[in-house]
Amino acid sequence: MEFVDTHCHIIPGVDDGPADADESVRMGRLAAEDGIKTIVATPHIVEGIYSGVDLEERIASLEAIFIQKGIGIKLVAGAEVPISLCHAGDAATLKKLTIGGGDFLLVETSGITLEQLFDVVARIRTCGIYPVLAHPERTLFTEDEIGRLCAGNAAGNVFIQVTAASIEGLFGKKTQKKCMNLVMSGLVHLIATDAHSDTGRVPLMSKACSIISRRIGDGAAILLQKNPRRVLENKKPQSTGLAGRRSGKSFLSKVGCRMGV
Repeated sequence: MEFVDTHCHIIPGVDDGPADADESVRMGRLAAEDGIKTIVATPHIVEGIYSGVDLEERIASLEAIFIQKGIGIKLVAGAEVPISLCHAGDAATLKKLTIGGGDFLLVETSGITLEQLFDVVARIRTCGIYPVLAHPERTLFTEDEIGRLCAGNAAGNVFIQVTAASIEGLFGKKTQKKCMNLVMSGLVHLIATDAHSDTGRVPLMSKACSIISRRIGDGAAILLQKNPRRVLENKKPQSTGLAGRRSGKSFLSKVGCRMGV
């Protein structure tokens, strides 16, 4: 299977990802050998540190190095955006940080409350943009709380992206269990690496694909291949068709109305 990675810190020298181009090249080689063909470069946007203003130029520079080194990976612009900017930025500002300039924005979910996340989802939707929530399985939110947040899924308003390493158990058994519960509940739309280096948090997806395939069969291709491609084509991710067993229909309808999205 050829993979599309919709969350990767591969641009050197801008965040807590690779320190230099050499490390980015090593990450690129690992990704290519694992079957990843396209990477969405998603540096952290941090006020006073990196705004993403020159991301296209940085991507072009790294892609040229990849071509020179024989690494067959296409790079696409994106960003991992904090909720502070999601609230403060106008639609034009947020649009510049979306995946491939489309309608999907990768949102950082760490270190915030559920109420804050509800609010930011509604705020992003007022800008005509769809939030893609990064690694909620690695937060303190419970599966049921994430299910509440995703109550608008039937209308395709908010999308969940989990980390391949979470599926593998590299963040611990508790996170792995939560992640698999989310997958089996039909709440997950995308699996990505959230890679930061060529050691530790690496850009690999094949092992997670194998694990997921054993659990949901063809649904693995939806999460690792089809939906990521749909996002790049500016189309809404599709459901895996798995039953949302962790959330009741009437409760979801109630929460969806509350969100106003």
